[in-house]
Amino acid sequence: MASLEFDIPTVYLLTGFSSLAAGCILLWLRLDHRNAQPALSALAASIFMLGTGFACFAMPPLVIGPVGLTLGYAAFGTAAVLLWSGSALLFDRPHRRGPALAALAIYLVAIAIPHQPTAAHAMARITLNSLFMTPFLVLGALHAHRSRWVSRLRSARLMRNLLAAYALVVAFRLAAFLLQDIPLQADGSSPPGTMRLLFALAFGSIPFALAVVALSVANSRLASELRNLADTDELTGLVTRRWLKNSADRLFEAAHSGQCRALLMIDLDDFKSINDRYGHAVGDAVLRHVASVIRENLRPDSLIVRYGGDEFFALVPVPYEPVAFTVAERLRAAMQGSPFRHADAVIPITLSIGVTLHRAGATLSQLLDEADQRAYRAKAGGRNRVVADDRMMSASA
Repeated sequence: MASLEFDIPTVYLLTGFSSLAAGCILLWLRLDHRNAQPALSALAASIFMLGTGFACFAMPPLVIGPVGLTLGYAAFGTAAVLLWSGSALLFDRPHRRGPALAALAIYLVAIAIPHQPTAAHAMARITLNSLFMTPFLVLGALHAHRSRWVSRLRSARLMRNLLAAYALVVAFRLAAFLLQDIPLQADGSSPPGTMRLLFALAFGSIPFALAVVALSVANSRLASELRNLADTDELTGLVTRRWLKNSADRLFEAAHSGQCRALLMIDLDDFKSINDRYGHAVGDAVLRHVASVIRENLRPDSLIVRYGGDEFFALVPVPYEPVAFTVAERLRAAMQGSPFRHADAVIPITLSIGVTLHRAGATLSQLLDEADQRAYRAKAGGRNRVVADDRMMSASA
């Protein structure tokens, strides 16, 4: 057992230095993540605090004095609050700092009260520390669990699990002391043994792991946001042509479920003249207006795409084929009845729409070309009209 007594302070000391190094790395790399900087700053500070706490517990009493254990417990409590706050910021969860800071202040005052160097007083401090840390660690895990990222990012799930595991280790340590009636030494440490070494290793592995996982979450979020920017049209908020082509297989698999789907190629009439007369700022506003009208007049489960400069595309579920023409005609009439108002000017807007239906064996490229050719025929035929195949048009009539 003598070797275990020597090894445990060494584990704490190494953990303290590795935690400080991890905090420095996280603090430096947060500069690459503008949106996640507050979260990574809080998490880096929490890992600094954990490292400080481990270093205090590793130092012999003759070196750091009786205040060392007080500083260690204070650092651990502060780290728990920072982990909770950093997790909330990292996962965009609401949290109230006021009550947490008030609780931390009370905890720090209680920990700082001078105590007798007895096992009973040491047990009281361990109990206070464990009861303070555990709720904040659990709340941090809940922030990750309830975030929109947990279903999309493995790193978010790992962060949740790490915080939950940390809370379990803290709670299990307290339960082990209370239920097994382990006698404590006067300095507050448990007797040398395998259990103490296991707890030291468990506590020691968490800070560096948290730093790595927090950075992974920030990186994954950044990558996800970049993909979202590439797949979302900034002007209208609709998905882009790139997303449509990347998702064609999944969309058509859904279409094979037996539901009829209409493809609408929607082209604004004389959009160039609007830009030339009123300027591109008004032209952009017109495009946003058109996107809004399309959203309002198609089913909520329709897919609407900003296909090009003044072109839109919609994939609309319909109960049967003739309804496809009716849906497009209703949209055309709604747009004609919704002119764009700019200052004192009323800018009329009309649409030329080409309609086709999804059918087995046809590729997205083929169907888009077919709908685009019909939209071109609508424009060539006088604009402000819908063109579909003769069967759909005659059935709707």
